[in-house]
Amino acid sequence: MPSWDEVEVGQRIPTDRETLDQAHLIAYAAASGDLNPLHWDPDVAAEVSPTGGIIAHGMLNMGNVSRAVTRWAGGPERVLSLAATFKAPCPVGSTVTYGGEVVELDEHARTATLAVWAETEDGAKVVDRRSSRAVVQLG
Repeated sequence: MPSWDEVEVGQRIPTDRETLDQAHLIAYAAASGDLNPLHWDPDVAAEVSPTGGIIAHGMLNMGNVSRAVTRWAGGPERVLSLAATFKAPCPVGSTVTYGGEVVELDEHARTATLAVWAETEDGAKVVDRRSSRAVVQLG
């Protein structure tokens, strides 16, 4: 858990990296109840997906951003808020990096605001750091 004295604007949190295969998407669909065929049926995805193929759930990527923030913060009770803007589709099989950077500190509240993001290996901004934020309570 980061303490107030250890955190500064511009500091990056450790990144997470994951390859989202079809098994991830099916497990997420089952857990979330989001059974949209765009996330599992290649025939439907070929017709309606912006990539012409199966894409990952946006909320799956947000959950992975949350995991990176929570790990850095020291537990879910320290993550006060998390909001994400989804910028690009994430094709199945993509390797995605999740991270964040401290952009603001509130000394009175002892919180850090992070710009958070998710990016595929080819540079697609799945979660846009310009408008996605997490607020973390510091120790």
